[in-house]
Amino acid sequence: MQNLEPRRARWLKLRLGILVTGMSVGFATLAARAHELQVRQGSRLREMAEQQYDRDVRQAPRRGTIYDRNHAALAVTVDGFSVTANPRSLRRRGVDVVAIGTRLATCLSLPADRVIEELRRDVGFRWIKRHLSPDEASQVRALLRESAYASATEGLQVIVEPQRWYPNRELAAHLIGAVNIDGAGIEGVEKQLDAQLRGNDTRLRGVRDAMGRLVFAEGLSPSEGSAGHDVTLTIDTTIQFIAERELGAMVRSSEAVGGSVIVTLPQTGEILAMASYPTFDPNDLSHSTDEGRRNRAVIDRFEPGSTMKVFTVAGALDANTIQAGQLINCYGGTFTIGDRTIHDTHVDQWLTPMQVLARSSNIGSAQIGLALGADGLERVFRRFGFGERTGLPLPGEARARFGERRWYEVEVATVAFGQGIGVTAVQLAQGLGAIANGGRLVRPLLVTRVHDATGSLVEEHVPDAGRSAIDPRVARLVAEMLTAVTEDGGTGTAAAIPGIRVAGKTGTAQKAKLRGRGYDENRWVGSFFGFAPADRPEIVVTVIIDEPAGSDHQGNAVAAPVFRRVTEETLRYLGRLRRSGGPQTIGIATVRPQATTTSALVLPASTPAAGATQGDAGASGSAMPSLLGMTVRRALATLATQSIEAEVVGAGLVSRQVPAPGEPLGADRRVRLELEPGGGAPRPVVDADAAVTESP
Repeated sequence: MQNLEPRRARWLKLRLGILVTGMSVGFATLAARAHELQVRQGSRLREMAEQQYDRDVRQAPRRGTIYDRNHAALAVTVDGFSVTANPRSLRRRGVDVVAIGTRLATCLSLPADRVIEELRRDVGFRWIKRHLSPDEASQVRALLRESAYASATEGLQVIVEPQRWYPNRELAAHLIGAVNIDGAGIEGVEKQLDAQLRGNDTRLRGVRDAMGRLVFAEGLSPSEGSAGHDVTLTIDTTIQFIAERELGAMVRSSEAVGGSVIVTLPQTGEILAMASYPTFDPNDLSHSTDEGRRNRAVIDRFEPGSTMKVFTVAGALDANTIQAGQLINCYGGTFTIGDRTIHDTHVDQWLTPMQVLARSSNIGSAQIGLALGADGLERVFRRFGFGERTGLPLPGEARARFGERRWYEVEVATVAFGQGIGVTAVQLAQGLGAIANGGRLVRPLLVTRVHDATGSLVEEHVPDAGRSAIDPRVARLVAEMLTAVTEDGGTGTAAAIPGIRVAGKTGTAQKAKLRGRGYDENRWVGSFFGFAPADRPEIVVTVIIDEPAGSDHQGNAVAAPVFRRVTEETLRYLGRLRRSGGPQTIGIATVRPQATTTSALVLPASTPAAGATQGDAGASGSAMPSLLGMTVRRALATLATQSIEAEVVGAGLVSRQVPAPGEPLGADRRVRLELEPGGGAPRPVVDADAAVTESP
């Protein structure tokens, strides 16, 4: 530089200084930036890298299986197929998205413009269609194998993912429920037990390349994971099929809005069938409606009408408010209380509690309700489980609507025969189960066992021990009374089954107006519930038909025939259908008072409480058999085999017999049977000056 011209040397030094300064600034900036990225933002950038490359891979578990009581599969998980796309990969590879999108739409039966729009998005992943049919999956695979679209195989894939399948389609759909496209329960047991059925997601450490493909993962394979639990229900698919078939046929033939049928075991509360109509196919929710998916048996709350008379009478007998042989003034079919006039379809003056049930007397039930009083009637209903939910693992269960405020006298009268109170079908089934079960209220049972994927028992639900609703003797007495409903002269003769004694009750209730107050004359609910055989109940069947069309909307016309067919076929399927000739018929003497009174429940002291019935002659015997605790029909059948004639006093169950058990028979071979509750002259239960007047 010494040999350089001074002017040129100065310029060269300046240039070197500028270069050194620039390099120094650059190195300083680079060092500062490196410090910023590696030290200050290192953890955040490392997270971003892990999210893009070294990130967790979610493995969806296989959903547990739902079984019926006989281990028949009701809901299973199978391998389904779905089409996914990586639009960025397609764009990088220069794939003609219009051409392949049009072909793909044809294979999947989708609009072409929608598929093309998805393939043009600037994203790394899109679902094109999930849960393909086997034919759709094979068509897409064939498309990707064509040489013209070989470049699209990295951007389009047919993947395997778990898919819920219901092999019996609509059968028990309302009970089982359904899942959405992501496998989450949205209806029925699938929703209520979603946590157990779904299982736990498994996350594996994996590495993905720049195109988002999984190139390495350790641990479980993609098809494995923490599978969901298996659930076993109490229902029987055969009985469920019978109930759904008969219900659907009646709803369609009567042009009703819908209906429900419940079949239960009274001793354990197990639900053998729960049918609702209209129904839906859980395999294809896109064609279902809100009406079709609604489980009417637990969600619909309605005024039950005359079926509630069973509980009114049972509660009054249990409280000793009335006696079985007592006569109740029914005022010739018309009765006015306050500003309300109550009518009966049958014109009767005096009826026993059995006849009140058999002839479905509104007025007789109202008198019994008034005798119990507001508090007493509410206590009776609550003892039978009304006013609280049953606790079934089903979404949306309603509870009985009553007791929000104290009932006035006129409301006590109407609630006693099922008007002004809202219940559900499953609550009615639970309540009648207490009558069939000897007075013990047992909660309904739907889920019995839950097993994990290895078969180990996780949960077991045993039948509820229950609680006492009424005295066992009263329960047997009411069961005996309910047989009169299905025999000649009763309102439920269409429910009678040849060879079997059936206990049950019809119900026909008007529905409230959709707008305004009062009841709609064109909208009704017809119902029937009962159990069979009456002396040894095997099943309880509850039938509800909502808004049947036409003039014949009575429970005996629309609900009782369904009960008969479901009960008969179920008992035959269970091997319990015993044919021993027609049911025995015991005549009930008509008892009329000697004088008229305005007291609601007064039987004059000079009037006998019941008629006498004699047994037929037959084989011989020397010692008196024990008849204590038997119903009158069973006692007479026993005596008939030994040629013993009987004199029956009272009504209900045999409480005393003369001669006593084991004593020798007299020469006349006769026995006197005294039945309780009943007999003698029952006490008045409503004062003669009560605010109850007979309408002119």
